[in-house]
Amino acid sequence: MPERRDPVAEALRRGLRSMVRRGLRGVWLRGELPPDPFVWAGNHHTWWDPFVADVVLGQAGRSGCLIMLQANLERYGFARRLGAFGTGEPRRGLHYLAHGRVLVIYPEGELRPPGPLGPTAEGAAWYARRAGVPLCAVSTRVLLRGHEAPEAYVSAAVVDSSGPMRTGTQRLTAELTRQLSDADALAMNEDPRAPLPGFRLLLRGRRSHEERIDAVSGWLRWRS
Repeated sequence: MPERRDPVAEALRRGLRSMVRRGLRGVWLRGELPPDPFVWAGNHHTWWDPFVADVVLGQAGRSGCLIMLQANLERYGFARRLGAFGTGEPRRGLHYLAHGRVLVIYPEGELRPPGPLGPTAEGAAWYARRAGVPLCAVSTRVLLRGHEAPEAYVSAAVVDSSGPMRTGTQRLTAELTRQLSDADALAMNEDPRAPLPGFRLLLRGRRSHEERIDAVSGWLRWRS
C-alpha cells in the first residue's frame, strides 16, 4: 500500500537536495540499484553521506528511510518526517520496507574518519533477511580533488545475503572494502580535474570559480 503524500516532508527534501547541489560539485553513481525495496548498506565517513543517499534515491524516483542513533533522532526530531527512525525501533524499518521504501543503514554504527571501512555489525543483513529484500553494498566517497567543491562518488552492487547473517555481513564488508579501495585508487591516478571514469553524473552541483571564469572568457572571445 503506497504511503500518503506529506507536503512538509517534500518541502524538507527539496531543501536538503538544494543544499547538496550548492555544497558539492556533483554526485556520480557506478552500478545499478535494485528496482524494488532493498537495504542500502553503506560506509559512513562524511557528514554528506545520508544527503547523498537521498539524492541518489530521488534521482531514481525512490523513497528512502534512515536508521539513526536514538539520541541523534531525539535531537533532530524533524527527521522523522523524512522517514528517519531510531535504533530502538527496528520494526519501523521493516514497516517502511514493506511499504516500498529503501532502508539506508550504516553498519559501522558511527561516523568514522575517511579511510578504510571500520568493523561492521549484522543489522543490514538482518533487515534484508527479515524483510526478504536484496542487500546492496553502496559506498560513498566524498573527495576534494581539482575543483573548489568536493565531489561525491557512489558505487552500488547487490550482495548475496543467503546463509548465516555473519556470512552475509562478511560478503557485505568485502564488497564495501573493494568499492572504497577502487574509488581511492582511481582518485590517486586519474586527472583530478576530470570525473572519475566509470561513474555517471546524477546531479550537477556547484561549479568552481575557475570553471565560471573559463565559461565567461569563452563567451567574451566569441563576442569580440
